[in-house]
Amino acid sequence: MQPSLSLTQLSSNGSVDGTTLLDLSELLSNLREAKTEADILQAGVKIAYRALKCDRVVVYSMQPESYCKIVAEAVTPGYTQTLGRTLKDPCFEASYIEKYSKGRVRAITDIHKSGMNPCHIESLEKIEIKSNLVVPIVRQDDSLYGLLVMHQCSRTREWQQLDVEFVLQISSWLITELARKHYYASLESQVENARQARQLITTATQKINQALTSQEVLEQSVSQAKEIINCDRVVVYGLQAGNMGEIVAEATIPALASILGNVIKDPCFEYRYLEQYQSGRIRAIPNIFEAGMSNCYVDNLVKIGVRSNLVAPINWDNGKIYGLLVAHQCFDFKDWQPDEIENFKEIAFHTGLSLSKAIIKEQSHTIEAGLHQLNHVKDTVNLAKYKIEQIKQPMQDTGKVLVEVNNLNKLLEREIDQINQNASAQTKKDTKLMQIIARKLISITSRLRGSLGIVNTSGNEARLFLEEAIEHIDGNKSDLVDL
Repeated sequence: MQPSLSLTQLSSNGSVDGTTLLDLSELLSNLREAKTEADILQAGVKIAYRALKCDRVVVYSMQPESYCKIVAEAVTPGYTQTLGRTLKDPCFEASYIEKYSKGRVRAITDIHKSGMNPCHIESLEKIEIKSNLVVPIVRQDDSLYGLLVMHQCSRTREWQQLDVEFVLQISSWLITELARKHYYASLESQVENARQARQLITTATQKINQALTSQEVLEQSVSQAKEIINCDRVVVYGLQAGNMGEIVAEATIPALASILGNVIKDPCFEYRYLEQYQSGRIRAIPNIFEAGMSNCYVDNLVKIGVRSNLVAPINWDNGKIYGLLVAHQCFDFKDWQPDEIENFKEIAFHTGLSLSKAIIKEQSHTIEAGLHQLNHVKDTVNLAKYKIEQIKQPMQDTGKVLVEVNNLNKLLEREIDQINQNASAQTKKDTKLMQIIARKLISITSRLRGSLGIVNTSGNEARLFLEEAIEHIDGNKSDLVDL
């Protein structure tokens, strides 16, 4: 922990007058209220600049390969502005980084009498430096963030111990504020990432819930799951009897061969797993070769290119298992993250609910279609029954006509007999023909009467059959409604 030095102490030692003290109080307030890393650093250099009354104060941020960037600056007008410069300092040896990270402080009264390398002196002269004071800005993990550097350009300066202690305090304030800012930024990032992830999963479940058919539910499920957890393939493995299963839905990258429709007999899938999955078992395997699975199960996964997989159950809304939602990573191994597992589990859960809803809707449509068809059949039967009733009266009228025809035939026969008794030979010959016609009429009438009897009997039987059919249709409609 760096030594603490108050503004009152600094003032009592003569480095800060009353007016400057008020300015520094305001700057310290700005430091605490700074919203960005750049604001924090800029507030820090202004505090050091006003308190020590030097010509320039900068923060050097360490970059890879011995580069450093000036990320904050307070400078007296007339001197070179260096803010934003990226410097490559070949004279800044790697060993200095370690020294500064351990707290090294360097106060140089005169750069020409410091024993520094000529190339380093030349670099300082380019920006008018005659004296400088360098203190490290060290992170809480002891890594070097950068350097807080005071420049005296108008003259040489002998830095006092109080100056060094104060600048060390500024460095401590800076790293504390930076750490706090980074911590809150990290929290905000986590919150934002969680919000975005929540939005993604909400959108995904909405699309699954809005699917109209069971197949659309399955297709949305694999598609949304693949997008959210960013893997190579997601399938729905529909469980069947006898250790059989079928890949009933699939979302995959183009480089992988499709396994949609594959029927898999898996003797390695023990039935004890069904109860575990039905109870909500989730299995995340980053490496199938190190998961302790049986050789035959590993072989089955290798055949379809799987290296890592994630398995979640799809249960109906009554708790019974339908199948498994399975994610595959095929071209590399994948360490499934907790948020990926949780999101995958939630998609599988909503798939089960939506699947149940879709099946009920499909059954409802089937029942509705069946009722419609039965109503159509009933209408047809009723029409047939109506047609039968329509021909019933003409048949009755025809029967009455046949009775009258029969009576006329009998009357005709009596008349012919009387004519034969008193007629001549020619008349008898003529009446012979009339007799033949009369007998023919009798025969036709007899056959017509028999036909009418058959039609009437058949009509009665048809009517009874149609009435039974209507009762059967009404019974089937009740059965469909009960489903």
